[in-house]
Amino acid sequence: MTEFVALRFPRDSRYYAVARLVVGGMAAPLQMSYDALDDLQLAISSLLDHEELTLTAADGDDVELRLEVSEHELVASLGNFALGGLERAFQEGSGPGSQLGLKRLLDTIVDGVSVDADGTGERVSLTKRVKALA
Repeated sequence: MTEFVALRFPRDSRYYAVARLVVGGMAAPLQMSYDALDDLQLAISSLLDHEELTLTAADGDDVELRLEVSEHELVASLGNFALGGLERAFQEGSGPGSQLGLKRLLDTIVDGVSVDADGTGERVSLTKRVKALA
């Protein structure tokens, strides 16, 4: 069974704790480890804090976080970012000898990263799988 929650909040660090709380609540039924939950929350915070990523004018300063929980994974979708912004942000720090870039960070701490565009903006989806309990 898949559960779905959407949360819309201002892009202001004062509201990020609410987003983290909702992510934690949705992860609870999966019995996700603290480390896995922390990784997903870090990935979301990294996207929200990235200065190059601007939101679309239609959404003003609001961010939408969509969470979809299935039996073995949690997918967090975040947007609506301006067209081309994610590609530019992902290219930063991708060269040899450069600092840790956003894309490399995301690829390291979550199991899947995808970008979807709908003509008005872009959303990034982060997938975190839950390992089977022994």
